[in-house]
Amino acid sequence: AAPSGNTSGRPSPTCARHMMEDMMGKIDGIVDGGPCRVGVESTIVDLTEDRPRLLRPGGITPEQLIAVLGDLVVDKAVTAQIDKDAVVKAPGMKYRHYAPKGNLTIVEGPQEKVTACINEKLSEGHKQGLKTGVIATDETIEQYQADVKRSLGSRKNEEAIAHHLFEVLRQMDDEEVQLIFTESFAETGLGQATMNRLPKAAGHQVISL
Repeated sequence: AAPSGNTSGRPSPTCARHMMEDMMGKIDGIVDGGPCRVGVESTIVDLTEDRPRLLRPGGITPEQLIAVLGDLVVDKAVTAQIDKDAVVKAPGMKYRHYAPKGNLTIVEGPQEKVTACINEKLSEGHKQGLKTGVIATDETIEQYQADVKRSLGSRKNEEAIAHHLFEVLRQMDDEEVQLIFTESFAETGLGQATMNRLPKAAGHQVISL
């Protein structure tokens, strides 16, 4: 076992290039085994209590865990912001984490309203002279009027969305995007891992329509 290679607060590295950006000069070497297959960090389950407790969702979904364990409690930190003074058992359960350098906001609700709201916010950002970005899906990405547009994949493919999340957040940094808006995503299966990371990356800035 070894500690994670990510810098606290930043989007996790999913390839050797990302690791070099974060760790060059801090460690002796990097072994390049290719890009991460899943794209989000490991699933963490606490087995020290009477019932198994999911502390961090990842590549192993809650449905898969229940099939093996027969029971599962989802810690409130998985789906909601917790108090800053709360004692947590695993990394990344509170505070702003996985965050890009630009200001990220999640917009959730009916798709037409989400698209309209994001484009309105993008227009406001352009008037302020800010470089803007949007994170969306193959189905909707061309509907947005942003300087930088990145799709996580098809909304029908939860695995692709989770796989590309950190890569796209880092691309926003590479493009020096200052104001970023993202759609929300399904919280089923691997989508739960995505929607555990995304609110933390946004500092829990969410517009609900």
